[in-house]
This record gives sequence, structure tokens and C-alpha cells, in this order.
Amino acid sequence: MFRLLGKIPKVNFRLSKNKITRSLSYVPVKNSYKLGGLFLTSSIIIGSSAIWSTREPIDNDIQIRISVDEVMKHNTIDDCWIAINGLVFDVTRFLISHPGGAERIFKYAGKDASGAFSQIHSTEVLDKMVEHIECLGKLDGDFEIELTDEQKRIEENMKHRPDINLIYNLNDFEFVAKQVLPEITYYYFTTGASDQHSVQENSNAYNRVFFRPKVLQDIADPDLRTEMLGNKVELPIYVSGFAGSKFAHPLGEKNLQKVAYERNIIEMVPKHMGWPFHEFFSEVPKDQKMWYQLQFDTQEELDVVDKTLAKIEATGNVKGIFVNVDLADLGNREKDSKKRVEDAAAAAVLATVANNGKVNFPQRFTWNSIKHIQSLTDLPICLKGVQRGEDVVLAAMSGIKAVVLSNHGGRQLDFSRPPLEVLAEAKTMLKEKNLEDKIEIYIDGGIRRGSDILKALCLGAKGVGMGRPFLYAMASYGEDGVRRLFDILETEMINNMKLLGVDKIEDLNEDLIDISNLKFRGFNNTRLEYPRFSNNAGIETTRL
Repeated sequence: MFRLLGKIPKVNFRLSKNKITRSLSYVPVKNSYKLGGLFLTSSIIIGSSAIWSTREPIDNDIQIRISVDEVMKHNTIDDCWIAINGLVFDVTRFLISHPGGAERIFKYAGKDASGAFSQIHSTEVLDKMVEHIECLGKLDGDFEIELTDEQKRIEENMKHRPDINLIYNLNDFEFVAKQVLPEITYYYFTTGASDQHSVQENSNAYNRVFFRPKVLQDIADPDLRTEMLGNKVELPIYVSGFAGSKFAHPLGEKNLQKVAYERNIIEMVPKHMGWPFHEFFSEVPKDQKMWYQLQFDTQEELDVVDKTLAKIEATGNVKGIFVNVDLADLGNREKDSKKRVEDAAAAAVLATVANNGKVNFPQRFTWNSIKHIQSLTDLPICLKGVQRGEDVVLAAMSGIKAVVLSNHGGRQLDFSRPPLEVLAEAKTMLKEKNLEDKIEIYIDGGIRRGSDILKALCLGAKGVGMGRPFLYAMASYGEDGVRRLFDILETEMINNMKLLGVDKIEDLNEDLIDISNLKFRGFNNTRLEYPRFSNNAGIETTRL
């Protein structure tokens, strides 16, 4: 691998002739977290793995140096050069064969495309493209790029973020993320299906459950440790698998992996992550325990599931496989789709992980498919996306080790019930059939407070998953944001457990909650909004 790959652009700003411009130099990824969001409106360069080559990589010792001025001259459809990570490539032939259309590459004709490329692709992709693009030499000098209005806004807001110690709850992270993310990215993260009733109800359901605290209890400092799928963890929380982490931060899942390891918390690694499978797991400590989120985007992927399972098993880190079972079709993510029409270039980037409406899921993915998958591995097979009690019972009877009650964060079927309601239903059905001890139940969607977590545990959940809050935390503060998120939830849970009169996770039960209003949806009980920060604490509230 050549020397400059494995680095990402460092942006240097200066003011000249009343214009803000930036130049690009290259620094190691670990020193560059503040770049999150600056390149998110760029278009992707490589569109399909189907044309990747397996030939030898580009010559590491290439000595030819090419000036910025020279690169800028080659900006036509018949003569197209681009710069990526300090190297200059002739992509003229690739314009014709690019499956996403020539315009995605031609946008960068005679320019530096490092930002767009690094956001999506790993360092090994250029090596695989050797048959389709020609490396001409190393870039000599820096490009100057005028910032768009949105990039100026993001840069200004990043400078005026509140100090991370002023982030008191998870909603504060979203407030900041909205200011420092491109609008189209924020829409992608927040969107739900159709009219987004399920998105709202996921959260509202927790507002309908109240505590019944005990007083005068002889308790010690609360202990939040528990076990999930037989693995000891420090908190009953796992990081949900979700696509698009690099849209929040250049390091994406690597931020989550590092902090999860520090805190001994499970990360569910998504199939659609921002790093090649082997590259990501090569950096994971041998003793880190993880889960893997598996889904089948095509019939071909389902046909070769044995090879996929063997690859997952070989990591030694994965202790449970969670199969997405709510993907018979892709949800009508209307809010996101409308926004993409406004910005076609940015939409091209998002399409690499979430190509709305353009999917080819297996036509027959059934309980028999799950049974076949179970027969191919000794790893626990679990189901993610279960939405009714009867299916939890079927899963328990089929030897499934765990389910995640989830409606995909409200992104699939609008008006699917809040997972918290399904949890209450499922626990009742399992008790009736003496299957309570046969399966572990997890829950995700709408969780924003330590009190939400405790309510789910009282109802019988083994643990909870969270997705969007991690995206917001990374977008706002990178790796430190993830640490702060865990600290906030831990503090809230300890405080609430003391006030409930319990000191152990296993002591949380239905006796401590009142669920009589759980199914009552006759009024709008959306969480209250309040000013996030005073004007001298960071981003002005008037900018919303």
C-alpha cells in the first residue's frame, strides 16, 4: 500500500479577496476527527464492487510528481484526471464504465476528490481499481476549493459548539448534530417511513410508563453490570448496527468499536459498514466481544450464506449473529427521498448505503431460511426486527437464542407498534407457554434516557440497543461524544435506580412500573422541547 493512502485530507482555511478558501494536505485519520460533516455533500467516486479488479496494486514507489495546475488542465470528458489522497489518476476510461454514471466522477474532473472518496471507501479500494484507472504520479501542491454556503455554516457551527461538558442529555447531542451536519445527512439520519407515526410513537411509549418506587430500602451503590447472550458487560446497552456511520464522522464504526471496548459494551457491527470487513476486524482486540448484524440484499447473498458465516466465525470476536427479518421490502422513507431530489450530488453519496426504492431482496426468506442458517453455525442465531408477540414465541420454539423487538427505528412500516408495547405482549405470551427462559429479548427504538432503559428492563428486556444517538454524538464530538453518551446514560441509570430503591439490574421487575396507560395513544404526548443552550454557551438557539 502506498504511503499516502490511509490518510485523509486536512483542511486549511484562509481568507483572500473576501472569499473563504481551503487547501488540502494529508494527515493520519486519527488526527482528523473534526472533519466530520465537511465532505458529506460530495459525490461518491466508485459506484460498484462488481468492477473491482484483483490485479496487483498500484506501484508504491512511483516518483513522478504532478502539479496542481497540470491536473486542472485535464478536465474534459475525453481527458479526465482527478486527485485522491495525494495521488493523481487518469479516469477517462472509467467514466464510460462507471455504473453510477459518468457525472459522479466528472464532477471532480481536474480537481481533488479526496474528501468524497475517503468518506465512503477504505484505502484498499484504489488498489482494486488498477484495471480501470491509471495512477500517473504524486500530487505536488495543494488544491484551493471555495467553500459552499453550507460548508461555511458547518465550519462556523463547529467552532461554536458548546463545550462537551455542557451536553447533559442525549437530546442535546441531536441539537448540536443538526447544526454541524449537512442538511441532507441530517434528514437521512432522522427520517422515518411515510408520515413517521412509528418514529414518534417509539419514543412516546416510554412517556406512558410510570415508576412505582420503593422507599426506605437498604441498598448499596447500584451495579449496572449484567450478561447479554452469556457475555458479561458493564451496561445493559449495546450499539445498534446501522449504515452510514461515516456520514457522521470519518472514522465511523471505528469510533464505536474503540469506546465499546474501553467500556466493555457490545457493539453490533453492521453488514453495511464504512470499512471492509477484514480491515475493520484486523484492528479489533482479540478479547473484544461483538455481535454482527446480517441481512441479505440479494438472493445471491442468501445462496452463499455458508461462506459469509464462515467469515464471521473466523473473526473470533462475534458472539452472536442478528439477522434482519423486517426487510421484505424497503420502507417508504418519504422525508429522506424528498430531500434527495433537492441535492442530487449528495444523494449519490447516500445511495451507497441507502438507495431508497432500488433493492432486490430475496423473494423467499422464511422461517425455513432461518432454520437453514442455524444449521450452518454454532454461533447463536438471533432475529432483529420482530414486531409481534406470536413471532417471539415461534422464535423461542425454534431455538432462536434472542430477538430484538424493533421496527427499524420507524423506518420500515409506518404504524408498526412501539417495541415497548410488543415487549409487554411478548413477555405475557412467553409466560403462558413456559418459554420465558428459552430466549433473551432486546429492544431498540426511541430510547433517549436512562429511565427509558430501566423501564424496558423492568418489562423484561435483557438489554437495549441505540442507534441514532451514537450518530449524533459522533457528528458533534467524535470519539469523545461516544464516551460522553455512555457517561450520561450511566449517571441517569444510577440516579434512577437509587430513587427506585434497587441496586442491581436483576432486581428490576414489573412491580416497579405502572403500564396501565402503555397502549393509550389518544393524545399527543411528544417529549417536551426546551432551550438547549444559552447564547453564551455555544451554538445559538435561534439558528434552529
